[in-house]
Amino acid sequence: MLTASRRDKHHLRAGGVLVVGTLAMVAILRFGPPLATRLTDVLLSGGPSDAALEALFTIIVSGAMLVVAVAGAWLSRAGSLLGPRPWRGFAFGLSLGLAGLLLAAAYAWLAGTVVPGGAHADPKLLLAGLGVVLLQVVAEEMYFRGWMQPVLERSWGGPLAVMITAAIFALVHCLGEARSAVTLTNLLLGGIWFGLLALRGGGMASAVGAHFAWNAAEQVLLGLDPNPGVGGFGAVVDLDLAGSALWGGSPEGLNASLAMTMALVVFVTPLLTVWRKAQPGLALA
Repeated sequence: MLTASRRDKHHLRAGGVLVVGTLAMVAILRFGPPLATRLTDVLLSGGPSDAALEALFTIIVSGAMLVVAVAGAWLSRAGSLLGPRPWRGFAFGLSLGLAGLLLAAAYAWLAGTVVPGGAHADPKLLLAGLGVVLLQVVAEEMYFRGWMQPVLERSWGGPLAVMITAAIFALVHCLGEARSAVTLTNLLLGGIWFGLLALRGGGMASAVGAHFAWNAAEQVLLGLDPNPGVGGFGAVVDLDLAGSALWGGSPEGLNASLAMTMALVVFVTPLLTVWRKAQPGLALA
């Protein structure tokens, strides 16, 4: 049985992580991109390629995020990061993430918004693009499901920790941009999905796998992000989304589409059993 003082200590730690983590992420997303833009202009003079610009930009912003997350997890004793079977969890997450993105794309295709683009891919750039996507995903998952969620879970229980972390995940992704209600809903559902995967696996390995597979398939495999066109690293298949914004035909693409909402609901619903089994306070130590 925990004493009142130890309970208060855990609650104080969770509250501190919530405040510090949120403010630090806001600062990174507010000041990181302008700083990264200036640094890329200095370090990559002479007409650098779009891929080089995108890579260095991601390294600077995601690198700062990763440093803060690792330091925060260590200082707040977040516990196991990857879970007991990290490679199995990562592979499981990969399969779910790929299936989820393909299902969302299929819904958009059935709605008639998927059209072929005209970009071509360079295999070397595609591999580099996968590396950049992986860095970005690892930084975000380390921040939210490797640091914030475990600390909140020990004090407030799994369900509440998942919801709070997912809400912050969604809100910080909307900083500085006009976002629709559908986009915010999808980001929240995505955060809940990754959070439940981390809760189920006892670490963030499966969440990293699902997040990476979704982003990599959307950007590098199908070329759906950005919309229209492709990123600096190209895509294996260049598809665009045109037509109704509710089915992806806007600059926000799948993020602002009901296709993504429907796919996420399909994959979140089976994991709600994990939510029901999670009991508040059991992980306190």
